[in-house]
Amino acid sequence: MINIAVPKNIKVKELKDIKLALVGYLNTKPFEYGLKTSASKEIYSIYYDNPSNCVKLYENDKVDVALVPIGALPTIGEYRIITDTCIGCDDYVRTVVLMSNEPIEKCNHVILDSHSRTSAILSRILLKEYWRTTPRFTTAKIEDLEILQFEEAVLMIGDKVFENENKYKYSYDLGHYWKKMTGLPFAYAVWIAKGHVSQDAVDQLTTDLKNGVDSINEVIKEQKLNEPLHDLASYYSENIDYILDVQKRKALDLYLTKISELELVATTL
Repeated sequence: MINIAVPKNIKVKELKDIKLALVGYLNTKPFEYGLKTSASKEIYSIYYDNPSNCVKLYENDKVDVALVPIGALPTIGEYRIITDTCIGCDDYVRTVVLMSNEPIEKCNHVILDSHSRTSAILSRILLKEYWRTTPRFTTAKIEDLEILQFEEAVLMIGDKVFENENKYKYSYDLGHYWKKMTGLPFAYAVWIAKGHVSQDAVDQLTTDLKNGVDSINEVIKEQKLNEPLHDLASYYSENIDYILDVQKRKALDLYLTKISELELVATTL
């Protein structure tokens, strides 16, 4: 059992309801666990969706707080980054990969997963600056993809990678190649909030998310009932890094600078 900490001077009953968008992937299960086991769980109304649709929920004022891919930040109007938690990595992330049956340098067509702006843009950055290639890009629902043609690659993110990682000859982990190119970790998604969300609410959310991250063993036990074939212990401990530290913030700034320099927002989103 975990100990639920409530920030001092905050009375749960005085916190207003928080409409919150959460990506419905395995890598967010620690966040979900923290929210659902919180002493303040009644204040949260959680909307689950893929990363791109979480952005839309936030932009359309359907939610007050959202976990969003950082590639969407340049196009979002009002927001502030809250909490020191994120979906990140410090090398191999495992669930953000380019897959192909030929070496990536020989692929002249890349199919981008429509569910995430961040990974689509990161693919473009790495292909241009690390692999020095200029393939043609299209975007698709990866669930509808039947088979790759000659000299094609596909970007897959999230739980789909677990289901497809053994189907292709080559796999390129974007977290690893970003680290090789920049020497930095990476933050794929961060928590943002509207201006009207109170600091008390942010403090409570911060506590609950941290409690979830600190309860990885409980999350693994819970998820093994639903995902018995996945090695979640190594995934949570060796691949996903949930702390938005100084180095990840530096990586975020560098990534956003590269978006501007390469003029990728308009062509990718």
